[in-house]
Amino acid sequence: MKIATLILLALMIMLPTLPSLSNPPQRDSPAELESARKQLQGARYNLDRAGSDWGGHRAEALKHVDEALRELGAAEKWAREHHEIR
Repeated sequence: MKIATLILLALMIMLPTLPSLSNPPQRDSPAELESARKQLQGARYNLDRAGSDWGGHRAEALKHVDEALRELGAAEKWAREHHEIR
């Protein structure tokens, strides 16, 4: 009888917590993502002030940096929509 009572008590304690265990907790944007964004913004600033056109390569590099920044924004939006981050 004591074993059945202990099992019942354990189930009563565990069952309310099971649904909350199935959903992972939401996280803020990872520090690495924020660091990458700041570094890309710094690279963009430096490229923008790099002087000559460098045969069109500076402009192309700026386009790639801008695209990378847009991708980071899209990744964050997706993560928020899918409850990966807040």
